[in-house]
Amino acid sequence: MHHYERLQKKLDQPPVGAPESEEFLEILKLLFLEDEVELALHLDFQLKKLGDIAAQAGVSAEEALEKLEAMANRGSLLAKKVEGEYAYALLPNYPGLFEYPVMKGMDEAKGKRLAELWHAYYMKYMAAELAAAKPPWLRVFPSEQALEEGEEEVEILPYEKASEMMGKAQSIALAKCPFRIVGQNCEKPLQVCLSFDGAARFLIEREMAREISLQQANKILDEAEDAGLVHAGSNNMQNLLFLCNCCPCCCHFMKLLTEHGYDQGIATSSYRAQTDDEKCTGCGICAEERCPVKAIEMVSDKARIDHKRCIGCGLCVTTCPDDALQMVKREDYQPPPANVKVLAEEVVTHKKLKQ
Repeated sequence: MHHYERLQKKLDQPPVGAPESEEFLEILKLLFLEDEVELALHLDFQLKKLGDIAAQAGVSAEEALEKLEAMANRGSLLAKKVEGEYAYALLPNYPGLFEYPVMKGMDEAKGKRLAELWHAYYMKYMAAELAAAKPPWLRVFPSEQALEEGEEEVEILPYEKASEMMGKAQSIALAKCPFRIVGQNCEKPLQVCLSFDGAARFLIEREMAREISLQQANKILDEAEDAGLVHAGSNNMQNLLFLCNCCPCCCHFMKLLTEHGYDQGIATSSYRAQTDDEKCTGCGICAEERCPVKAIEMVSDKARIDHKRCIGCGLCVTTCPDDALQMVKREDYQPPPANVKVLAEEVVTHKKLKQ
């Protein structure tokens, strides 16, 4: 078996798999050079120290360091120092192999080819792979402004507030949205991709993102809402791994809902929008301009919401000129897993039951 095929098999092991395809093998050839891929095969998804990697590969520490650093610098591997020694790990497809090299950037020809390959691979294989995760990998965070605008008081739990979740982080990084870079389907803002703590420090160190303050991060969320972007982050209660600001035309996860018919591809927020017919004047802004998943339609000049399709983002509420929309609690909402580790374990358990 060729080294790239062996690497594909290894990358198919995490909860987010990497289904076999010719497109993915070509992606790997762009991300791992021929003289690097054999060394990459000695890595796992847990950080491994440089000395151990070199010993297993039968090469000098200097040679291993040069190749591993080259891969980490282009976003093909995760890297950090452990007890003062460089350590490296493989990255899953999402978040990782798809996003990081795009954030880093590459020459125009390679970038264009990589975008074509990821699109083909996503459409054929990865959409189904991502949608199969139960619970979903991402969850929607409601607009906090939308929650405040309702007439009824609602209990907002700490994990439901993006601002409070971000406030727990020691480090915050801001990068360009890789989905919009690759998709090129809209002109929404690019500088809206947020990462936290370990992921943030890696991206900052490797010049794929820049460090920002909590105040700046909250401003990014406000600007994203104004642009009609959906806040979506890792589907867990505790510390966030990342927080995206997503459009339905480029984001692979949003497209699960809007193009592929996977209505549970993203976990909704614990809220849904509700209309007040007496206040609604039939302007159509919510249905035509703001709802990212087309859950609202105008019927007899009144907004009608399909509550099964509503993801609870609140974008319709914040721009209703007549205050005819508000957020209400869902009755059947299931809280997210405690942390990313538990989320991954639940996804793996579900996968095994489906096999």
